[in-house]
Amino acid sequence: MKLDVAFLDIPFNLPYSFARAHLVSAPLLRVEITDDDFSGRGEATLFESPFADPKAATAEQLERARRDIEEGATRDELLTLLPAGPARNAVDAALWDLEAKRRGVRVWSLAGLPAPVPVEDMLTISLADEPQFTQELEDSRGRRALKLKLGSDTDVQRLETTRALRPDAELVVDVNCGWSLDRLVEMLPVLARHDVRMVEQPVGPDEEEGLRGLPRAVPLVADESFYGEGDLPRISELYDGVNIKLDKCGGLTAALRIVEQARRRDLRIMVGCFAASSLATAAAFQVATFAEFRDIAGHLILTEDVQPAMPCRDGWLDPPSADLWG
Repeated sequence: MKLDVAFLDIPFNLPYSFARAHLVSAPLLRVEITDDDFSGRGEATLFESPFADPKAATAEQLERARRDIEEGATRDELLTLLPAGPARNAVDAALWDLEAKRRGVRVWSLAGLPAPVPVEDMLTISLADEPQFTQELEDSRGRRALKLKLGSDTDVQRLETTRALRPDAELVVDVNCGWSLDRLVEMLPVLARHDVRMVEQPVGPDEEEGLRGLPRAVPLVADESFYGEGDLPRISELYDGVNIKLDKCGGLTAALRIVEQARRRDLRIMVGCFAASSLATAAAFQVATFAEFRDIAGHLILTEDVQPAMPCRDGWLDPPSADLWG
């Protein structure tokens, strides 16, 4: 087999702002694994890499693993061959895609999953300045599920504006570690008053011990504090749920294991993403049927996409076509 690696940088339709960053493009990794007859593809995002030079570090990881991959490493072997992260996610997705094509079946059949049906995805409203923020809310009409980015001194006003313009929306908020514990306690009754269904990562890891036993009517879901299966024992004592991202846990194979363990712990499940093309969305879609909250359509905010792209109609994503992936 042969492994091909490519790095891309695709601009967003609009600047993407949240409590920890202001972004204008998505740095992507795409891999392709080919044999004499078939080709499998996978994609990942290099955002939130722990490395100073994510592209160089990811390329080095792949080169170290190249021989094993090209000699036929399995998806289970990848769990120890590559560390959790975007490199393993992309290769894992390519191996799923390749095996599905070799066997002439779809990925969900290989994984023992039920045949997928369309799922509803949430639309993110960024932490932009007022003109863009208002425009994003106006443009959101027709989408039922919204995720509102918070983490500024205008959070209460943003909630009020959101409910004024979108009183019908099913609303969750994502704070990206932007609050202190005291601020969270202040905001909990405000969130409940605005019928917020869930809060994603309200505080940073240095303050999350204060979540233990904290009374709350609104469930809290871990994102920045949650990477993989090994985090579940600690997270289950602090949070009510986890956000599973394939780029963090290291691919679909690892994500399916996390779903099983999270359900045993009665944790609520969210499936999230970093912005990427429909190729990455297709892999995350396989986990979406297990999730209560879904934020996987990162391809919708990019200026370019792979073809055939995954359509989204009024917030509902169709399963990926076989021509795209899996």
